[in-house]
Amino acid sequence: MPQAFEPTEIAFDAYTICSFLPKIDSARALPLVLIGHRSGEDPWFLWLVPAEGVDPEGLTDDPYYAKVLRDPKAYFKKKLAKYVEETGCVKRGIEMLIDCHQNHLAFTPLTELHEQPFRHPLQVELVGAF
Repeated sequence: MPQAFEPTEIAFDAYTICSFLPKIDSARALPLVLIGHRSGEDPWFLWLVPAEGVDPEGLTDDPYYAKVLRDPKAYFKKKLAKYVEETGCVKRGIEMLIDCHQNHLAFTPLTELHEQPFRHPLQVELVGAF
């Protein structure tokens, strides 16, 4: 008999979603990660891609972004740690990450939740092939 699924609640003060845009002007995106934070805690990463990353074939020919897609966990943890150290604050580090990386890595604005649950479903398009 399978065990019952127990959902886990995660509460953030704010969050952003980062997606990869194959072309900067593209309306289609591949969601990569939701980054959230709670006051006084380390940032949270909710990965929207497999643990082994994404095959960049057909998505990008750029070696920099191909490396990001192959190992997004290492990339985002390293970049965010750099900005958190620089600003001394997780929230400001996330804001700096958003401000500095709005080309092929597109971030939603940092959404403050003020202890309110999501009011509408997130609208993303999961793309299998381009």
